Amino acid sequence: MPVPRARLVGRARELGELTAALDAIRSGDNRTMVIAGEAGIGKTRLLDELTSHADGVAVLTGQCADEGSGPLPYAALAGLLRGIVRTVGPEAVVAAAGPAAGALSAVAPQLVAPASDPSAGSGQRAGADRLPEVLTNLLAGLAAERPVVVIMEDLHWSDDVTRAVALRLARTAPPGLLLLLTYRSDDVGRAHPLRTVMAELDRARLTTRLDLARLGVAEVREMAHDLLAGSPHLQDSLARGQERGRDAGPDAGLTAEPFADLADRSEGVPFYVEELVGFLDTDLPDSLRDILLLRYWNLSREAQALCRVVAAAGPRVWHDVLDDVLADPSTSSGQRVTTGAGPEPEDALREAVDAQVLVTTDIGYAFRHALAQEAVYAELLPGERRRLHAAYARALEGALVRRARSVAKLSRIADHWWRAGVLDRALAAAVVGHQAAADGAASSTAVALGERAMELWEQVPDAEGVAGLPHHELLRTVAESLRGSTRTARALAVAHEAIAEWPGDDPAGLAGMLSDTALIAGHAGSGEGPELIERALTLVEPGRDDAVRAHLLMLRARHAMLDGRTEEGIEAATAAYEAGIAIGSPEVASVALNLRGVSRVQRGDAGGFAEIDAARDAAAGAWRGLSRYYTNGSDSRILVGEWDRAVEIAQEGVTEARRHGASEGSRIMIEGNVVEAWIGRGDWAEAAAWYERTVPLIHDSVYTAYLTERRAWLLMWRGDVERAQAEARHRAATWERFGRLEEQIRSRSMGTQAELELLRGEPAAALERLSVVVAPDHPRSPAYDLTTLALSARAVAELRATGQDIDDAPYRAALAECAHWPTFPVWSAVFEAELGTGPWTAVAEQPGPAPAHLRPYALYREGVRLLEAGDRPGARSALGSAITEAEKIDAGLIVQRAQGLIDRAGLSGRGGPAETPAPAASSSAAGGVPDTLTPREQQVLALVAGGLTNRQIAERLFISAKTASVHVSAILRKLGVSTRTEAALRVPR
Repeated sequence: MPVPRARLVGRARELGELTAALDAIRSGDNRTMVIAGEAGIGKTRLLDELTSHADGVAVLTGQCADEGSGPLPYAALAGLLRGIVRTVGPEAVVAAAGPAAGALSAVAPQLVAPASDPSAGSGQRAGADRLPEVLTNLLAGLAAERPVVVIMEDLHWSDDVTRAVALRLARTAPPGLLLLLTYRSDDVGRAHPLRTVMAELDRARLTTRLDLARLGVAEVREMAHDLLAGSPHLQDSLARGQERGRDAGPDAGLTAEPFADLADRSEGVPFYVEELVGFLDTDLPDSLRDILLLRYWNLSREAQALCRVVAAAGPRVWHDVLDDVLADPSTSSGQRVTTGAGPEPEDALREAVDAQVLVTTDIGYAFRHALAQEAVYAELLPGERRRLHAAYARALEGALVRRARSVAKLSRIADHWWRAGVLDRALAAAVVGHQAAADGAASSTAVALGERAMELWEQVPDAEGVAGLPHHELLRTVAESLRGSTRTARALAVAHEAIAEWPGDDPAGLAGMLSDTALIAGHAGSGEGPELIERALTLVEPGRDDAVRAHLLMLRARHAMLDGRTEEGIEAATAAYEAGIAIGSPEVASVALNLRGVSRVQRGDAGGFAEIDAARDAAAGAWRGLSRYYTNGSDSRILVGEWDRAVEIAQEGVTEARRHGASEGSRIMIEGNVVEAWIGRGDWAEAAAWYERTVPLIHDSVYTAYLTERRAWLLMWRGDVERAQAEARHRAATWERFGRLEEQIRSRSMGTQAELELLRGEPAAALERLSVVVAPDHPRSPAYDLTTLALSARAVAELRATGQDIDDAPYRAALAECAHWPTFPVWSAVFEAELGTGPWTAVAEQPGPAPAHLRPYALYREGVRLLEAGDRPGARSALGSAITEAEKIDAGLIVQRAQGLIDRAGLSGRGGPAETPAPAASSSAAGGVPDTLTPREQQVLALVAGGLTNRQIAERLFISAKTASVHVSAILRKLGVSTRTEAALRVPR
């Protein structure tokens, strides 16, 4: 019984919003929209209606799928990639992906050979963890050529990589791209991982959400009328109902008992209306399950049996795999698989397709709706299920010979053996699928299959022989997969279990496991890493396990360097370097030389820079050594205030990272150093935009701690103190966890939190936090301690202003210990000025490598001092200069403070460098604002006078920051002034 197509009913508002979004991308804008609703509510039907009018637009669709025990890995991404290939061709796709093309092999091994395949070129061996980046870049490139609609359906069945792509696309959507995300709202509970993604998108205000409601009574009637009008068969059925005494008007049968049943049974769900309207002349079923099976029950016995076979396959089935299952010679009991489909299954398939129970696809068959597949699958008897799942597992194993091996196929084989109850085959397939998923960066699939293998281990005789590896090795790989999925606490527990099981006759292997566990501990924020490394070093003997020993010595040096224990770091790095030379490993020698150089720089030894540079040459082109050079080399230049040199090194590193196909995490760390150098030299707007774009893409990790601390600091100094306070509260636990392991995180997060406490008027809390810098056991690190000491001086001064007697001698002693550091003149001048024992002008005119914000901050503090001394003209001049300098770098905090002080002190008309005579202009009698300013420009001018930055003005007026900047420029031009301060002084007070 074919299903007629009704007009889209009850969705005029939603379709209007989607159509407006489609028009917007045709005009060069971008949009992201989320369509949510219960199963059968019409999400796909709504999008079909939209795309039917998408002339001149490339429409790419990917649909997630459930394989029974979890998401089918990469299902939606495979659909999107097929769409890209159809649009531009396979050669163009591979060329556009460049060195990272190898990441696509995880989704489409037939397009790009996997890295393990000898036919894969060196440029194709990029890590699969780059898949989100590569796929979004391909879509961005396509959107640059034509408008693109990207549809990702059924995200309630998404795996972690698919969710990462959805989030990245929403965050980085280029002009010309419309992203449409759908999911079943009734399948996303509190613990569902999709909730986190949706919450992130909501917080960032990146999406428009459409929640599809059930149809009303009138809408159900309208839909039923359309369905009846489009089907002579249904009209005949209804006519028979009329002959039995039902209504005889033009809408015959739609207002009497059959319609009442239809409205009641369908509950306003469009899919149920479609299923039920063909049976108005019968007694309608009471349960939703029975509604879903109406069409199935009207099939012949043979077609029903074949539908059950298809249902066991999962969301869809290939033609040839179905043929193999139907022809499967035997089950484990030696009897033919009972399908009941008869000798000509094509006839049964045609019947099921004609009845719209099944639909044909480009690769095989699928149910018209997932709800129907679930209902038919439930009709299978237990024995029937087991036999069919075993047949599918065998058929898919055979398909691996004909098709490229992929994570999705291996995952489905493992799932079928598991559901067939063949435990030995299920264990073996789970291990193979787990390893493939881990190699393919499909973390959630790797974890699920690894955990299943662990569960099956005790139930299978000779599990080690069946799995092909010992249990402790399985635990090792599962722990690594858990770490990759950011479930670090569980990863650490499994890693310790592996250590406990490791055989005593394999000391080198145990040392390697201890090393892996130390890495996991670092990601989990546990401080046990150094102890694990020391234990591992006792297990490897020089001259026998030198490769393992060299690696462990590198880890020892790295831990010491990150924790600020420079002497220990230099000693360990020297030993690692010697071990690297002894085993002939340029990579080990390069990394060790780099770590030694960084430790020397941290100690204040300028010779460390030469060692860092030498480490680059020693790497001999190996990315691991080069990545350390670009990361630590740029970071060490930042520590001494060489901003331009740091940018130069790090930008070269970003280029090289892309060329080498490096992981996204590695590249982002190097990019983060570019941005940190931007902050130092005053490119704050660019830095802020990068953080807003990048931070949401990073999972909770040490990277998160680095980037969110700098973002919070920048938010604070740009004037968004409230948001900075919220960020610090939200990230405090992460900062503390990773700060226990890394001095940079520990010191900087301490400083940012202390500055926020000072802004809240809590100097005692700030000084208590900062006092660690004068603790007896604190290892001196001038690069970080100097900024901490300057903040401590500020807190001491504020407490003294309240009458408290605070001794600054310990802080002065600590300051003296840092006198050899290159930035000492800058921060010692700030220290003295904060305490009132030195001039702020010395800070403002500091010739050394001072961060960009110190000059406007010093001018502001000098203005405060002059005002307190009664020098109003001098104060006005200094505060006006502070505003001018602060506006150059977008330091909104200083602009707000200085402008607020000018206003409160009544200094607006007191002269100074910011007060330049304006040329004559037509102005209103109310105070010098030209009549030529538009109402919107007058609004913007009022906010400028209130000390708001362009971004804050944009948020207040619900416009973009770029639009706010355009308004400000127009205002300055019309007023005949050159600065925001001059413009603010023209506003009547």
